[in-house]
Amino acid sequence: MSRFVLRRFVDLIGNGVKTDKGFKEIHLNSVAKNVSEFCGQEVTGQQVYNHLRKWRSRWVKDHPKDVDYLNRPIENYMPMQIIFGSGVATSRFAMGSNEPLGKPTKVVDILDDGIEVTSEFIDCSNLTGKGKTVDKGTPGDSNDSKPNLGKRKRFMTDEDVAMFNGMKEVVSDVVAIVRESIHAEAAPGIYNAVINCPRFSREALMYALNHMMEHKATSLVFMDMTPDDRDLWLKTFLAKHYHT
Repeated sequence: MSRFVLRRFVDLIGNGVKTDKGFKEIHLNSVAKNVSEFCGQEVTGQQVYNHLRKWRSRWVKDHPKDVDYLNRPIENYMPMQIIFGSGVATSRFAMGSNEPLGKPTKVVDILDDGIEVTSEFIDCSNLTGKGKTVDKGTPGDSNDSKPNLGKRKRFMTDEDVAMFNGMKEVVSDVVAIVRESIHAEAAPGIYNAVINCPRFSREALMYALNHMMEHKATSLVFMDMTPDDRDLWLKTFLAKHYHT
């Protein structure tokens, strides 16, 4: 029965239930309902809570009789570790990201000279005096005698701004050239193909030709059409644009 109850709590934690403030009443009632269905007897949430307290007392118990458990497998140890592990000192959960004690996260420091330094441990008492500092005092003061109060903020110089603006103009010119090149050339033979279409006025044909000169893809498709399809396309196009 105890194994069943502990497995239900492990499932709750696996589904994302937070245990830093204990289980809520809704969780206790949920486990009680599962136990009732499992054993066929009525079980309340309070009874489940009392049963959980019994196992917690066993988990944190410090007694000379614990010697009987040394080098021996403890019953239901893994479920108890999952349920109660974050609430006691287990050499983990103390530094965040589940990092054990004594293994700080590596710190990467970028000095003012662009040198990247990776350190396992950083002593804050030795940080003063490293890197470059900017002195805004009198011209006669020495920079070496003043501690470094922080890394210098980098700003864009006038030369950087000019170079950035120049690159922006070049990119804009390239984009404009590419856009213009899309319609730079008309489809070969499009003029004769449009002008020689019968049953249309020259003014109407020139109107359609101007449209095809601006839309090369349309003119390429028009060149591949049969004479009957060309007539149908011109009738549809001119009617759609109310050409008279």
